[in-house]
Amino acid sequence: MKKNIFLVNNGTDIELLLKEIEKLSEYIIYTLDYDIHKKLEKKNIKHYLGEDILDKNDFEEIDQTVIHLTKDCFSKYKNSLIFNQVSLPELIEHEFFQYLLQQFLKPYIILKLIQQSDINLLYDFTNYSDFIKKIISDNVKYFHFQSSENLSLYHDKVIFSIPIGSNPIHLELSRKTFTKLKKPLQTFTDAFYDLKPSIEKKQNVLLVNFDVVEFENLLSSLNKLNVNYLLLNTRKPAITGKKSLQVIKNTNSKIVNLNYFYKNAKSNIYSSKQSFQKILSTMINDDDYFEKSFSVNNIPFWSCIKQSFFKMCSTRFTESIERIFLLKEFLTSYDIALNFLWIDVGQEEKECIMMGKQFSIDSVMIQHGRFQTSKIWDKFATFLGQFPRPMLSDKQIVWGETTKKYALSYDHPEKNIIIGGSPRHDKFFNHNEKKSSNGNIILATTGTMFLSADTCTSNSQIRYDDYFREIYRIIKSLNGKKLIVKSHPSQILRKIVQDLINELDTSITLVENTDNQELFSDCDMVITFNNSTTALEALSLGTPVISLQTESWALEDDIAQSNAIVSISNLSDCESSIMKILNDSEFRKNLVRNGYRFLSYYMNNQGDASNSVALILKNLISKNDIY
Repeated sequence: MKKNIFLVNNGTDIELLLKEIEKLSEYIIYTLDYDIHKKLEKKNIKHYLGEDILDKNDFEEIDQTVIHLTKDCFSKYKNSLIFNQVSLPELIEHEFFQYLLQQFLKPYIILKLIQQSDINLLYDFTNYSDFIKKIISDNVKYFHFQSSENLSLYHDKVIFSIPIGSNPIHLELSRKTFTKLKKPLQTFTDAFYDLKPSIEKKQNVLLVNFDVVEFENLLSSLNKLNVNYLLLNTRKPAITGKKSLQVIKNTNSKIVNLNYFYKNAKSNIYSSKQSFQKILSTMINDDDYFEKSFSVNNIPFWSCIKQSFFKMCSTRFTESIERIFLLKEFLTSYDIALNFLWIDVGQEEKECIMMGKQFSIDSVMIQHGRFQTSKIWDKFATFLGQFPRPMLSDKQIVWGETTKKYALSYDHPEKNIIIGGSPRHDKFFNHNEKKSSNGNIILATTGTMFLSADTCTSNSQIRYDDYFREIYRIIKSLNGKKLIVKSHPSQILRKIVQDLINELDTSITLVENTDNQELFSDCDMVITFNNSTTALEALSLGTPVISLQTESWALEDDIAQSNAIVSISNLSDCESSIMKILNDSEFRKNLVRNGYRFLSYYMNNQGDASNSVALILKNLISKNDIY
């Protein structure tokens, strides 16, 4: 029997959808992303996840296609997209990879659904109408309804938080609007608080995009060692509230404002942007070239994303062109001895590294989190800032022996891997307040990772949601216990958590602007997902940890195999594991003991990493032997 099928995704007009389904006695709705799945679920509209039609081979094919395309999408125009010796496409590979995963996932789903269904009527609420018209048979009656879905890169929206109490106010701004507001605000704060750095100071370390509150101890250590350093925060300002301002003042920090160099770079910026627009005009009409790349089974979907794709390229590449010339002027004016970064795959970080190389400035990256050690991530490492690839930064400061051995196993030169510890965790190891038993159980949420095709799916996030509901159910049933939810800082993941709370119980406590060392030390246990770095923070405080392993690869990680945490990969095991930690004192003690043992290998210089890293940086500037 022929089917009446609806294809819907984020951007679908729900009211219009309801009007159309009312006309039919039988129909099947397939959702193409998590957002529309949740909207239909909330309205009790029966539907199926379109992604369920894909198998393991499909996901693997998407991954391999996207890995290749991220590197080679602009190969025809490779030389034309080099400005001041910097390749513009290379700068956005991290975000571009995530963007492509999502853009390829939907046409794969659509193609298989249409190929494997006997369709009578097809109602299309997506932006893939041109692609769909190429693959449906002539006897299918096709109806298209415009989708308002906005295709963008991860950092195209900025959540600006105003820290008021434990739940800050979040303002969502476009990247363009945020940049416009940031310029006059930074100019004002520079003048009012005397934050402009002196040109006379020599051998400065440039700290790129560091959170000054999180790395307060490191800034203090650098200041005490008389290491000259400058803060360059290109995405979010260094000062975001009272606490960050206090840190800046207490550590005598100075902030780089690239806008001061615009006057000297103006002519180069203008001429380069003009050249780029000519290149873009040529590219945008080269459909034959891009159709070969943006296709599924040799059926192109290029026309469906063409306009948004080139808008993205125009915005991001012109941003980089401007910053490249501003950085050149800045590096010409100031004596920068070293670039210091917390990650080296971001667009702005890469700009600093590549421009630094032109001035013979080395770059050092500090380990920013607990690396996933499963082999599954090796093929994606280029885009994740992990070790199984040549690193863009010259040296890496790691947290301990475990990460160093991990790096050496992939043939990275030992001289480039320096053990320093984790400065942002000093406050955890130095937290001396006596633990209390207040009955709080902390659920530190994360969410779907967008690191591979199968982690971009609705099912990936639904597994998180299911565990969230189950943890809530269990703790709700325990007398004297209270669930406290600590959301991930990502604006997308925070919204998902807030929506879940609104759905389950609005009385659930959601905290955001709270120091984790206080929160995690004053609770019965911390529950997190897929071995998040959050687990290390809890272990350092002697707090038992449960990790909800929503992905199979998480069980392969070193921390999961160390008996330092309780790994749960089945919903049915949640209650027994929680009860064992609460009621079996010997089990709890062993778990805490194993946690400390794991940290002894994983994190060196516990509580003193800021001084260690500051001394490493000082020696690197002086070209001293640090081994």
